[in-house]
Amino acid sequence: MSAADKIAPALAGALEALKLAKREVPEVEQDPERWRWVSVGLVTALKCAAIAVLSAYETAEDSDTLDLKSPTKVAPLKLLLRRARSDDFLLPPEQLPATAREIDAALRLAAYRNEVLHGGHGDRAVSIARDADICVDMIRHFLEVAPAFDPSDHAIHCALISDQLSAIGAALRQLG
Repeated sequence: MSAADKIAPALAGALEALKLAKREVPEVEQDPERWRWVSVGLVTALKCAAIAVLSAYETAEDSDTLDLKSPTKVAPLKLLLRRARSDDFLLPPEQLPATAREIDAALRLAAYRNEVLHGGHGDRAVSIARDADICVDMIRHFLEVAPAFDPSDHAIHCALISDQLSAIGAALRQLG
């Protein structure tokens, strides 16, 4: 699959993951265990969004989204975010303008997600709502603020993703 052919499936994956997060985030006050599903949705959507933008440039290669250690697998989130911040892969304004603290927040949410997906209890950070909000901002940057692809080619996915991000952001703001 060429790099450009990854955009539509990545957007579809992001949309489905955001639907999961949107369904679960309003329920976390009553049932804090639902944070596990919010983290699954947001981390998956963030990975999909990073794949979409890293695949969008004409110079993009299949390997731009693959793991260096296992070239048949998608790169881990940490590597995708590093590439999204690098001049070697993206240029401003598409490049992710995240601070090290924001990257840490996204990786903290990903670590929690990994723990709960692999059968552990998962140590939920006290900053989980803020970490989730930072992930929403990163996804929004990739897919709304400065997409590296032409959004008109993916108008339906982009509109639906925008709706999901707005709803998730509003629910997270209510949590404080």
